[in-house]
Amino acid sequence: MSRIVWLASILAPVVMIASVAPSSLFSSASSAYAAQSGPQAAAPKASANRPIKDKWALVIGISKFADGKINLRYPAKDATDFYNFLTSAGGFRKDHTRLLVNEKATRANILATIGDRWLPRLAHPDDLVVVYISSHGSPADMDVGGVNYIVAYDTDTESLYATGIPLQDLMRIIKARVHCDRVVMILDACHSGAATADAKGLVRSANVDASAVVAGTGQLVIASSQPSQVSWESKKYQNSVFTSCLIEALKQNGGRTTLGAAFQNMKDRVEDEVLRDRGQLQTPEMKSHWDGSALCLSTPPTAPREALGEDSVFDLQEKPTVNQTEAKPVVKVSPPKTIVNNGNIYRVFNKPQNPTTFDIDVPSTVIYLMTYHWNDGKGSNPGTLALRHADGTTYGPWAVRGQPGQGGVPNAYWECEPRVTLAPGHYTLIDSEPSTWAQNNLSGFCGIAKVKIVPDSGRTTASAKAYRREPVVSIFKNGNISAVFNSPTRPTWFSLKAPVLVSRLMNYHWNDARGQDPGEIGLVHQDGTIYGPWSTHTAPGQGGVPNAYWICEPDTVIKPGIYVVTDSDTKTWSQNPETKGAGITEINGVVQD
Repeated sequence: MSRIVWLASILAPVVMIASVAPSSLFSSASSAYAAQSGPQAAAPKASANRPIKDKWALVIGISKFADGKINLRYPAKDATDFYNFLTSAGGFRKDHTRLLVNEKATRANILATIGDRWLPRLAHPDDLVVVYISSHGSPADMDVGGVNYIVAYDTDTESLYATGIPLQDLMRIIKARVHCDRVVMILDACHSGAATADAKGLVRSANVDASAVVAGTGQLVIASSQPSQVSWESKKYQNSVFTSCLIEALKQNGGRTTLGAAFQNMKDRVEDEVLRDRGQLQTPEMKSHWDGSALCLSTPPTAPREALGEDSVFDLQEKPTVNQTEAKPVVKVSPPKTIVNNGNIYRVFNKPQNPTTFDIDVPSTVIYLMTYHWNDGKGSNPGTLALRHADGTTYGPWAVRGQPGQGGVPNAYWECEPRVTLAPGHYTLIDSEPSTWAQNNLSGFCGIAKVKIVPDSGRTTASAKAYRREPVVSIFKNGNISAVFNSPTRPTWFSLKAPVLVSRLMNYHWNDARGQDPGEIGLVHQDGTIYGPWSTHTAPGQGGVPNAYWICEPDTVIKPGIYVVTDSDTKTWSQNPETKGAGITEINGVVQD
């Protein structure tokens, strides 16, 4: 089985072991910090050699997912084995180490434990933090926005933006919220770089570029293989080769082996085993900008402190909350579904010879359209896309936005989000510039495209009398009077213990006193259920700024659980330190008893 892993450093002395291409993951890394292999030649700074006062670890492994089609073999066991190593030879106290496997490793639990409920409340600057995650990892080309994701237990692989864990956000959370100068992150993520039954992952992809992960002084990056290679699970035992060899290497010399020495030992073992068993090369890499003496994970803490109770980690209810009682969900919304995706990695040519068509058998909302315009490496100025039913009814056309393709080709991807509901039937995708639309024999000489829909789940609409309409209460509100900035750095989320009729949503778009033309707001449940998105109208903000408040009235009942608020223009969505970087939102509604 193929896998990829990272050891990534995020803060001062931070270490990251990785396996998904980080060149696009860590876009915030400063070019001033050029990654280097091996230890630094300069003498360590005295301030970097402070004793480790306490040690904390979060260990995550997911073999069984809510979507059983993407289940894996060994990540839960890898995580358990690494947890056992840390709490024995590694010298980590069990109450200082959290293990989340399978259904416990939901997106909400992972993010809350890393960025809210546990590590930020415990880790001090002079401590050591270890975070280990073993799961699927998606490459950037699987997401329309070019983002890499870690797949949680409840992630919908057709809706990675809403339900996955963006690695950029994960890094920002750790840097901004975990107050520790020594962080070791081990990501045993994966892809299907090998087309065999052992291949583990979501799509074909290259591995980590370790140089691109290093983001600052005091950081060490270990990648499970070179960017062009695949990382494998063993044919002989129930672990990834990388994780097994890493644990064994760390155990050398009674656990007193430094991370650098363990890396060299592990590297030799991985290369030898994979070459013998697979006939392929897997060469782990190390890049670093490290201040201070070499790190040994088993170093005893000099001033250990008390841990938090279990409830503090997994009580994800946002405070303050609405006083609610448990109730069954009253609304079921189908997850997104990709019904056309004929792209491939082979050479393409202009002008399709056959139409790009698809069929739907239930009413469905089209949420995403994409056509590919390679055009001999020149791209094509964005035009429009439309859909035509077999009876001649035309939906659209919709103006598209251009996105760069392979090698930075401008406007290679034409994208739009129609949000139009289609009746069942046979449809043809219409592109305004077929002369530059890409096709090849693997696409059936049809235009290369991707189409995503949300099928109607067949839910019935209850009458107005079925729902309580008052009193309207505040469900969530994080607005404040302090100065605001664009582009939230963390999700805006809230939780419910009972169904709520959402009567009003508002997102704030100050945008440096310019406001922003209205777009859409949506809600995504922890299980992947999507509500909306709903088109907004606007109201002026402070000082008469036009379109500062994006407002909609969904009049929709949402089920209990944890939600993330989505916004169609996050670049102008307001946030500030008082919201901890979350987008400013206000939600009103009526609790349904």
